Amino acid sequence: MGRFPGWAKWPIIAAGVLLSPVLAFLLALSVAVLVAVIKEAGLAANLAALGIGAITYLGVRKLRGHRLGDT
Repeated sequence: MGRFPGWAKWPIIAAGVLLSPVLAFLLALSVAVLVAVIKEAGLAANLAALGIGAITYLGVRKLRGHRLGDT
């Protein structure tokens, strides 16, 4: 196996373009379900979701590294 063939990238790009609305719909649907589950669970789940979101944000920010505009 050598390099990935140059002609093979175009079908992959086309598939991504065609599937992007489906993926966006599934993402929106999963967020709606998650919000409904958190509303049913009450305040403790809201605080847990907020904490998980903050930890995820900080982790992703650390993984991305330092950008030129950041101080």
